[in-house]
Amino acid sequence: MNNHRNHPLVRLARRRVIGVGMVTGAVVTAGMIAAATARADTGSGELGDAASDLTQATQALDGAPTASLDAQEAAFLSGQEALQTGPASDLIADQESLEAGFPAAEQSDLTGVDTQLADAYQAILNADQTFVAADQAGDLTGLTGLTDEVDVIGADFGVLPADFNVTAADIGAEVTNLFGLTDFLSF
Repeated sequence: MNNHRNHPLVRLARRRVIGVGMVTGAVVTAGMIAAATARADTGSGELGDAASDLTQATQALDGAPTASLDAQEAAFLSGQEALQTGPASDLIADQESLEAGFPAAEQSDLTGVDTQLADAYQAILNADQTFVAADQAGDLTGLTGLTDEVDVIGADFGVLPADFNVTAADIGAEVTNLFGLTDFLSF
C-alpha cells in the first residue's frame, strides 16, 4: 500500500498551504485593524465636547444648594464631584494626549469611540442637572430623590463601556502604528 501522506511533495504542499493560510489570516487581521482605525478624523472635537460637558456637570453640582441636603445626600454630591474632577477628567486628558501622539492616519476611526465617550459625559451632565433641579425644588426626599440619585449613578456607569471601547480602539491604533500596517494596506 502506498501512503501518499508521507510523500515529500505532499508534505511540502501541505506546509505551503498552511503558511499561506497563516499569512492570509495575519493580513486579514491587520486589514481589519487598519480599517477600524483609518477612516475618520482626529475626534478632538468630540473629546473637547466631553470635557466641556464634564466641566458643566461639575459646575452644576457646585451650584447645588447644600444646606437642604442631609448627610447622605451631601456625601453623594461630594463623591460625584470628586469622580468628575478626578478619574473622569483624567480619562479625557489621557485620551487626548494619546491621540495627539498618533499620526493622522491612525487617528482615523477613533472619532466613533470618542463620540461614545462624549455621549456618556453628556448623560452625566443631564443626570447632574436633574439632580440639582430636584435639590433646588426640594424633591430629593422619597422616591423622586432616589430615582435622581440612581440616574446619576447610572450615568457614571455608562462611562465604563465607552471607556472600554476607547481602550480597545486605542490598542488597535497603537498596533497599526507600531507595525506600520496602514502604509502596508494602502496599496
